[in-house]
Amino acid sequence: MKLSRRINGLLGAGAVAAMVGCGVSQELYTARTTELDRCQNELLRTRNQLTAARTKSEELGAEATALHDRISTLEGDRSKLASNLSATQKEMDELRRTHAQAEQRSELYRTLVSKLRSMIDAKMLGVEIRKGKMVVKLADQILFDPGKAELKTAGAMALRQVASVLREIPDRDFLVAGHTDNRPIRASTYRSNWELSTARAVTVVQFLQAEGVDPRRLAAAGYSEFDPLGDNTVGDTRALNRRIEVVVMPKIEELPSIDVTPAPSPAPGDEAPAPTAPRLTPQPSPPPPQS
Repeated sequence: MKLSRRINGLLGAGAVAAMVGCGVSQELYTARTTELDRCQNELLRTRNQLTAARTKSEELGAEATALHDRISTLEGDRSKLASNLSATQKEMDELRRTHAQAEQRSELYRTLVSKLRSMIDAKMLGVEIRKGKMVVKLADQILFDPGKAELKTAGAMALRQVASVLREIPDRDFLVAGHTDNRPIRASTYRSNWELSTARAVTVVQFLQAEGVDPRRLAAAGYSEFDPLGDNTVGDTRALNRRIEVVVMPKIEELPSIDVTPAPSPAPGDEAPAPTAPRLTPQPSPPPPQS
């Protein structure tokens, strides 16, 4: 502002000098003109510097905005990475737990096979994995006469050995399952294969209890003809369906976990979200069956 006033003053002085004509000396005129040029040049430099400063300020402002946006992006990425790391650690812990459970199940399976090896070799029973569960399978002709649910002497001997093994398995429940073929019941006190299969299962449960297996870990079920192993129309395979199975039940922690987190309530006016299926945690594949 001071520089502008000086220039305006000089311009005014020049105008006066022009009007008075010969009343102004050459030296004064030259000095005023030189001062005017210098002030104009200084004003131009100042304006250029101001323009450059404004441009630089705008550039710095844009850089600051870009840096702020970058910081926000990096903070978001950091949060995602931390969340992913936490999820990965949780998955690793779950895999370790699942692997340990699989090792325990494999060891239990090997123990059953080892302790019942003599009976397996004698074709009195089999140990296998069926529907993801360990099963001790005994043919009905060893245990029972046709259409009856009273144990034979040979059947009692076989079950006594099985009971001695089951007593040594801690923290496991056992389901005794009776199975028949599809031929109708004849000359029997049982009206159907349902009653016969269930009665045989109960007989085995009671025998195992008498042999020292904790009754709180025992259960009985009859499947009648509806869980066959072989073709019921062929004699050789029909015989496979008449059997008693002692199922070693999985522990509760070995079962797939179910996410029961309730779905969020829809906002007013929004449609309710479609129901989602429970999220299951995959379990390890069972060990290969051995004969």
